[in-house]
Amino acid sequence: LSVIQHWDCNQTYLNLSPMGEPQLGKRGLYQAIGGQSDSHEQQMAMLWILNQSDGKHTLLDVARKSGIPLFTLHKVAGILQEKKLLQRIH
Repeated sequence: LSVIQHWDCNQTYLNLSPMGEPQLGKRGLYQAIGGQSDSHEQQMAMLWILNQSDGKHTLLDVARKSGIPLFTLHKVAGILQEKKLLQRIH
């Protein structure tokens, strides 16, 4: 990714459901990414993002800790926002 794309993707989020299991299956999130060749990575990205989205960690922080590409995290964060599990704050 270019520097501008990194800047665009590097957002900070807040988990809107921080307590307990987020019920990803009931929200259709496992089905939303199932069947894709990188679905395991995207499922792991969901869990990492939800775990680290405390309003302090950026997606770049999550990428560094998890080893998941920033672009993948950005894409998955968008899906989680659509499902009202995340709110972008920066």
